[in-house]
Amino acid sequence: MTSRERLWIAVNGGVPDRVPLDLGGSITGLTRAFALRLCKFLGIEQELRVIVKPLQLVEPPEEILVRLNIDTRYVRPVLPDQESLEEEYVDEWGIRRRLSSNGFYYDIVEHPLKEGTLKEIERFQWPEPRKKELFYGLRERCEILYRYTDYAIVGDPLSPALFEPAWYLRGMDNFLVDLIQNRIYAERLLDTLLEFQLQFFDEFLSQVGDYIQVIMLGDDLGTQKAPLLSPRLYREVIKPRHKRLFSFIKSRTSAKVFLHSCGAIRPFIPDLIDAGVEILNPLQPLAQGMEHQLIKKEYGNRLCFWGGIDIQKAILGSVEEVVAEVRQRVNLLGKGGGYVLAPAHNIQPDVPPENVLALFDCAIEMGRYGDGEADVLL
Repeated sequence: MTSRERLWIAVNGGVPDRVPLDLGGSITGLTRAFALRLCKFLGIEQELRVIVKPLQLVEPPEEILVRLNIDTRYVRPVLPDQESLEEEYVDEWGIRRRLSSNGFYYDIVEHPLKEGTLKEIERFQWPEPRKKELFYGLRERCEILYRYTDYAIVGDPLSPALFEPAWYLRGMDNFLVDLIQNRIYAERLLDTLLEFQLQFFDEFLSQVGDYIQVIMLGDDLGTQKAPLLSPRLYREVIKPRHKRLFSFIKSRTSAKVFLHSCGAIRPFIPDLIDAGVEILNPLQPLAQGMEHQLIKKEYGNRLCFWGGIDIQKAILGSVEEVVAEVRQRVNLLGKGGGYVLAPAHNIQPDVPPENVLALFDCAIEMGRYGDGEADVLL
């Protein structure tokens, strides 16, 4: 079975020959500091290209993806100036970011929408969603991957969907207050972002939609212990716009809609399914209420699950702890199919390289399927 066939069966809820493996997206990726250590550990000499500047994520070298038996390859727009490492910069959205003291990330230090007025939205200098430079060579890369490899192809827009960019622009505290006390403004901001996304995805999918099997989106709705907003507020304000965006995407590609949302988001899952989500990521295992056994039982017949490997604790432990983590997640989330194994978020700089090798090697060793459930080789 090819990687493309394997992943397509899994995202449609089926049972492939083994659990598909993913690494390398903007939310299942490698931080630059970790990638350098992994390359050194494996004896790989290659310059690393930064693809997400604020998080310092890099394009994984093909040699690493092959070594780890990764089934996915990513296609993404070309964002400007991701390589420089200045102390502070303002991005194309007018958001000011500053390099953290450890040099690993950029933190938001200034949000451009300060007034909370409709006039501010009207005069704001919005980026161009169809900017030609974003899409140079994109279709050609897709064609090469589709025709000359057997890998599954994932479309990665390199930006969150609606809720997150709204608070990036406004500030989280301000935007959460806006949702309650300044609803007209909050909805206008979301609608403006929705229109931007519709135009961006119209162009992006015209380039890649014929070739990809999954389209990746993200909107973090939870914290470690609870949702960021109430389910009622999500249903009233965010969900209708999510639904319109996901429906638009589905009208332009047969790819499955993948949504990344960190944290304790279990109360939102039925609404996310109704909005059009087909693949849920990352299933953060240590977040409150995110017990994989219960979520699989409740929603496993309506969702593919993607991720699930704990990066907060297990991946920092011993090799034996990593192996136990993989066995547990494949047993819980892989039962009956419909699971793609990946870290629950990007691999951080303090992760031992040997743990990542153990993670994917173990998945290959024991991620086979028996009669309707994962064949766990204890």
